Amino acid sequence: MKLKYFLLAWVSFGKKNLRSYFTLNFIIKGFGVATLLSIFIFLSIFEISYFSLVGCFLAIFGLYLLLKSDKQIWFWSGFFSGILWFYWISFSLIYYGFWYLIPVEILGIGFIYAFIFLVCGYFSNLIIRASLLVLLGYFYPFNFNWFNLELIFVNTIFKPQIWTLAAVLASLVCTIKFRYGVAVLICALLISINLDKKTPNLLPFSVELANTKIPQSIKWERSYKDELISENLKIIDSAIDKNASLVILPESAFALFLDHQKELLEYLKEKSKRISIVTGSLGYENNTSYNSTYLFLNGDVKRLDKVILVPFGEEIPLPKFATNFINKIFFNGNQDFGAAKEVSDYEIDGVKIRNAICYEATRDEIYVNNPKFVIAITNNGWFVPSTEPTLQEILLKYYAYKYNTTIYHSVNGSPSKIITP
Repeated sequence: MKLKYFLLAWVSFGKKNLRSYFTLNFIIKGFGVATLLSIFIFLSIFEISYFSLVGCFLAIFGLYLLLKSDKQIWFWSGFFSGILWFYWISFSLIYYGFWYLIPVEILGIGFIYAFIFLVCGYFSNLIIRASLLVLLGYFYPFNFNWFNLELIFVNTIFKPQIWTLAAVLASLVCTIKFRYGVAVLICALLISINLDKKTPNLLPFSVELANTKIPQSIKWERSYKDELISENLKIIDSAIDKNASLVILPESAFALFLDHQKELLEYLKEKSKRISIVTGSLGYENNTSYNSTYLFLNGDVKRLDKVILVPFGEEIPLPKFATNFINKIFFNGNQDFGAAKEVSDYEIDGVKIRNAICYEATRDEIYVNNPKFVIAITNNGWFVPSTEPTLQEILLKYYAYKYNTTIYHSVNGSPSKIITP
């Protein structure tokens, strides 16, 4: 009987505690804070610096409200922030035939970030809360690192770095606890103004940065294979006609296992005697598939495999039994992609270039030893139309500034750009 009453007491306590989170007041306030923390992404679509600055200040106001909020509001702020930042991840389900699970995945993303925020907001101490917000950008749930509050300073007059975020949060803590906090905030922002106007460092030869708009729905169709190859060859020929020294095509531009297409390989090798070619395709070796960059240079070819795989897209970051189950259900039993052991560099006309494929271009590991140049190739066809390309570009600008690196970004599905520090 004692055990029965004990369990009933705990169930009653749990229901009462859980019910306190699901009140309309907390949900509305959490949505408001999340909107403030996320609006900079949507304003960046317009590529107007004034809008980005407005988005930055709105995010700072959101951080102010968040710091002084109840933990229940932190929970809902995380829930809606996760959705507003990453709703587009679920769009990839369309191409696996599981479109009806999109709402489930969006809710799942929301609850992951809800619990992350809840941990940060569980502590009532403002300094601990602020410190955890700073560290959020260095915590990678399921090896995914795109939630970083330092990004609110990208495309503004402020330095997009950890010290700017830390200074702003410290001043917000002072604002809440002391009267002079606003003055501290102003000082923090003033010392964080980016006065270092760097001269763009570009490759010392002409580059043709290809941009394609191939829908993901047909990209891997066998019936489209020959047309896709033909379009890629036209891009290469056009670059030759423009006297470019290098042409860069997007990730998986050749939607096949290029290392097993001998005739096409030989043709591209021959073309590379007239122009250097960087293109994306697949590789297959030792019963393992690789997402790869192919470098065709002076009649030779080199394959450079991806180092950091996309969570739940190219690898399942879960225990093996769960990985096998998910691969069986969603990927027809296929195994995870293989990954290279270390980052890859190559030289074109004596210039060293770091290789990056899509997601890994937004990871610190790619920028080890501060490479001057990164050529990143991406296929955004999975996620357009959405804010994914915008958030990706913000991240690339962040890393370009952080490591003083120029990034040549060739994309399918959204604009290709040269991103400078």
